[in-house]
Amino acid sequence: MNLTRAFTLSLAASLLVGCQSHDDELASDYDRTAAYVEGVPGGAVLETETLLATVSAIDSAKRTFTLRDDLGNQRTLVAPAQMHNFDQLKVGDRVKAVASQERIVYLRQPGEVANDGAAGVLATAPQGDKPGLLAADTVEITALVKGMDTTLRTATLLLPNGSERVIKVRPDVDMKTEYLGRQVVLRVTTAVAVSVQPQ
Repeated sequence: MNLTRAFTLSLAASLLVGCQSHDDELASDYDRTAAYVEGVPGGAVLETETLLATVSAIDSAKRTFTLRDDLGNQRTLVAPAQMHNFDQLKVGDRVKAVASQERIVYLRQPGEVANDGAAGVLATAPQGDKPGLLAADTVEITALVKGMDTTLRTATLLLPNGSERVIKVRPDVDMKTEYLGRQVVLRVTTAVAVSVQPQ
């Protein structure tokens, strides 16, 4: 998965406040951090994208607002009826959107209970405040190590829906035959926060 294009501000803003958008892609800062224990299968990756923009125009009749980033790129967003605090938005307000995705992969230990499923939370700003949103969800699935290719350093995972996925194995991980048939936990947590600060 590639967070860079999936969570640009234009997408984060439009997803988080339920808007449709037009015009330029807004500039954002992207960061990726990976962590793993040498020799141990699995690891964690955290990707974060932050967008800062200023409200440069508002059309109350059409329920649209335009964001401009520090590079001059502009994007017009159409606010849906669910954006209750649209009337609190003012030209000059600063909008900050942060999107993050954490992916954790590890071999399940024998006897460890599966926790497959999904959970999420959505919170919006109180009536009368500046528009804002916090959304987060976590999905966890269990796959099965179906096969390994030590020459190509790949493992074939059998996913719960019956499909297979071939993944690369890090060079520091010993591809032990005892891993065949073991369960692999894949947990993805995605969060987006949008806040508006007055001018």
